[in-house]
Amino acid sequence: MNNGQYTFNKSVDYQLSGTNVEWLRDGIKPDEHTPFYVNYRLDIQHGITDINPGSVVRTIVESVALEMDFLYAQMDQVYYSAFIDTATGKSLDLVASLLGINRKTAGFATGEVTFGRESDPGEVEVLRETHIFDGKAIYSLKNLHVKSIKKIEGTSKVALTVFTPDKDYTVSDGSIVWIKNSRQPDDGSVFYADYSAYEQIIIPVDTRVSNYSRRPENLKIFRTLREASFVKNSSGKWEAIVPVTALSPGRQGNIFAGTLTVMPKPVIGVEYVINQKDILNGTDPESDSDLRERAKHALEMAGKGTLASLKSAVGGVEGVSGEVKVIDQPDGIPGIVQVIASGGDEQEIDRVIEETRSAGIKVEFKRPSIVHLDIKLTIVIIEGMNREDIRKQVDETIRKYLATLNIDDDVILSQIIKSALIVQGIRDVREVTINDKRENIVIKTDEKSELRTLEIFIED
Repeated sequence: MNNGQYTFNKSVDYQLSGTNVEWLRDGIKPDEHTPFYVNYRLDIQHGITDINPGSVVRTIVESVALEMDFLYAQMDQVYYSAFIDTATGKSLDLVASLLGINRKTAGFATGEVTFGRESDPGEVEVLRETHIFDGKAIYSLKNLHVKSIKKIEGTSKVALTVFTPDKDYTVSDGSIVWIKNSRQPDDGSVFYADYSAYEQIIIPVDTRVSNYSRRPENLKIFRTLREASFVKNSSGKWEAIVPVTALSPGRQGNIFAGTLTVMPKPVIGVEYVINQKDILNGTDPESDSDLRERAKHALEMAGKGTLASLKSAVGGVEGVSGEVKVIDQPDGIPGIVQVIASGGDEQEIDRVIEETRSAGIKVEFKRPSIVHLDIKLTIVIIEGMNREDIRKQVDETIRKYLATLNIDDDVILSQIIKSALIVQGIRDVREVTINDKRENIVIKTDEKSELRTLEIFIED
């Protein structure tokens, strides 16, 4: 009214006529062409009247609404779990199983570690070791690590004889080798060997090795898969190279070279243990996206005889990691197909290839050829930063990048520089070379890169 707010009075300005508002002749009315607002109450019973925050009624209603929302969310999840594009987790496993596809489980990291000692083991004296001469030229001694022969005695031409070294016999790889046309024991007679030998140092199966960490959650423990004994190598060290596998499955068991240096229960005679190479072949359980993609290609596997079916079949083998490469006519020869894959059991891969290939087509399976990488770089660090900590972090980030490379993936120089620069405390990265070249390393279709050496120099 008069361009201002006004509250009209009942029975003075207006009255209720049925369901209509009637303005009284002598009362005040709203301005022409302006809206007015009516507040009114229906004379019916209301279900909820107290809707103030914190009230009992509102709390009950909100609780029921929340449960209903949760119920509808569950119904949505049940609905979407029936479709391969939207199912996840266990639901996706069940959908994929309808096509005969199972999720690949986590794979254990496997590799080799070297047990060794710098000095010669202790010596033992072996007296009167008995052998029966039956005409053979070579007789293995019980202790293969022979240091020197003291005496070999036996019967030759019915006479007791002490045989002469380098004239009657020689010693090679822990065995007595009788020289042809020299004195030899009589056929069927017994000869005795006195000799000194180095003590045998045996690494038992299931020996545990680990990295060093003060935090138990950061420990990575491996166990040996077979028994092995020390032998002397060309450098004069006594060593045994033993295959090992991680106790924990998945990528969490992967470890870089030079970090497995601890024996929780030391073996007598062993002075050191180390893994000379990275052990990075542990794989996590197959992701939903990978399983979904593999399930979508199930019909290709059923069709058989195609390159896509071979790729899907080999990719589904437990332990196969990364992309599978299938090359048709690798040398231009018709009827030849080459399959290249990392990981997985070779016998199982050969089996699925045989089941999938077309009749008359020869499928050759091979592991990728390894291209060794020798990387050098210089890092410039900010003054006051811990040099060794920075070096270790750069070493780790570069190795992580290289571990992501698959078959046929080029090694990119700029990615190595980027991997180093993400470490805090580095001001610059210079003089980066790969195999003494300042350029990318091109990897062929049947090749895969593998780090051999990584040298990091530091400038302040």
